[in-house]
Amino acid sequence: MTEQQYEKALQALGVENVTTTRQKNNGTTAFKLPTGQTVTEHKTGYIRRTVRSSFNVQTCYQLNPTYDVNHESIGMDGKLRKTTRKERTRIWSRKARLKKLFLYTTKKLNYEL
Repeated sequence: MTEQQYEKALQALGVENVTTTRQKNNGTTAFKLPTGQTVTEHKTGYIRRTVRSSFNVQTCYQLNPTYDVNHESIGMDGKLRKTTRKERTRIWSRKARLKKLFLYTTKKLNYEL
């Protein structure tokens, strides 16, 4: 499917494009899902779900897949510490980001039913 076909498929699922002009200028597209969630896709490769709390505080959750990265550091005591941490995989292709959003939307809609 092409980008336009993914956008039409999202519209067919009831997803509304709520992108502001500032977001558009920054390369971000915002979508409001029928479940009430707002999901954004960014040209930097990230996909985020935005949530507003009851105090009107906005937080976001990453929807990108994760992978483990080995990390080494030397502590104040001079000992070498080895740990692993999670990093996010960036999705550079807009078509791939829209596909991920489409799959996320269908999963959420099926869960709601």
